[in-house]
Amino acid sequence: MEYRKTIPRVAVLLLICSLAAFSHASETKSPVTKKNYPSLLLITVDTLRADRLPFYGYKRNTAPFLGKLAGEGIVFTNAYSTSSWTVPSVTSLITGVYPSSHGITRGSIKKAHVYRQERIPRKLPNLPEQLRALGYRTYAVTANTHLMKDLGFGRGFDRYACIGFYTAEKVNQTFLKWKQEIESHNGPVFIWLHYFDPHIPYMGRQPWLNQYQSDETEGECTTISSVSRPVKLSRILQKKGPRILTQIQSHYDSEINYCDEHIKKLFQEFPSLEKYAVVFTADHGEEFMEHGKLGHGRNLYNDTVRIPMFVRIPGKTSITTSKDVVSLIDVAPTLLAIAGGKAPQSWQGRALIDQKGLISPKEERYVFTQINNGIVPPMNALIGSNWKLIMKEKTQTKELYNLMNDPTERNNLTTAQPEKAKQQNDIFQKLVLTLPPAPKATKNKPLQKDKEEMLRSLGYIQ
Repeated sequence: MEYRKTIPRVAVLLLICSLAAFSHASETKSPVTKKNYPSLLLITVDTLRADRLPFYGYKRNTAPFLGKLAGEGIVFTNAYSTSSWTVPSVTSLITGVYPSSHGITRGSIKKAHVYRQERIPRKLPNLPEQLRALGYRTYAVTANTHLMKDLGFGRGFDRYACIGFYTAEKVNQTFLKWKQEIESHNGPVFIWLHYFDPHIPYMGRQPWLNQYQSDETEGECTTISSVSRPVKLSRILQKKGPRILTQIQSHYDSEINYCDEHIKKLFQEFPSLEKYAVVFTADHGEEFMEHGKLGHGRNLYNDTVRIPMFVRIPGKTSITTSKDVVSLIDVAPTLLAIAGGKAPQSWQGRALIDQKGLISPKEERYVFTQINNGIVPPMNALIGSNWKLIMKEKTQTKELYNLMNDPTERNNLTTAQPEKAKQQNDIFQKLVLTLPPAPKATKNKPLQKDKEEMLRSLGYIQ
């Protein structure tokens, strides 16, 4: 059976409910077991926009199973990634710091040579190491070759498998090989599963595609499913018109359904996951011409940086939502808080919940999102509950948006409201000074030819 997500010309590649019931092993001499420490599941889905999920108000039921899990937890309606592509955002996810403080921001091409992204510095404490110090066994399966073990993403995991750009079915199959080992383990477990499916190429997944785009021809389906570069897909869109864009989005939605279905199957095959505390999120979103582009990693608009996030508490029956502004850097401290641990001082995120439930900031909170991938000019964005300021470093040009009145970021208010733009810029400059610089990382090394082709096919290099 073929599990790879087809890429032409390329070798194809997780309010705690009564946490007081859990005793903290660091405060007692009793053994660390599943009874006194909760097991944890972190699920991340590559390239998943929040507004394409039913529990964020989307018209299509793209994720019924994830909706069920969300209904048992807290859904964060203002969650943001730290960047608009995988490498910096996932590094932030596991290290709890912004890209400017971890320094892992690239993975592209220069002067006809492809360079590896830098390894995550060992000086940066990460989530699996912190959990393992508490007595957790740690497991991960990631379906994105950027997240290879030797680039630092496997540090702290007892078992780590980066399977390349494969489908959800292959992620499950790989993880389930460890099922017996996990179930026989007496202590708590931390599991991280990173799915890839909504990423381009957008495969036509049935039966969902037929529900969303019943008039699509076999030829149209094949064309969209076979294109793995946003630039090429844009050319097809320009040539064939708006109908293609509608079909592209239907394909994308069907991919979400496909991934959701396999997450459901995983829970069916591994029933004990129902007892795990779950954090669900994405690394970034995806743009469908809202600001003139397809794909991601080219700007910091909400299409590509606003992400889904929920914390699921077993046994809770009604949906609870939070409008707090939250970030991917909050995931690690949140999971560590659930485990009863204390976050390292260097982490820049905050626990979203503790033993007593949801933690809301006392003052308005701002978060950052950044891009410095060597493909587009470096950009930063400051995001609060009402306002968002995007800043281009080289030109010092700014874009100001009122997210309450203009959530799709169509009306740049920099000229109309210069005082508000200056205020937001001052807040950014003050806050950014509190962030330590990134430690020195291992220098880039050339990638093998097949890795170069793989990155090009995914649109990360040209």
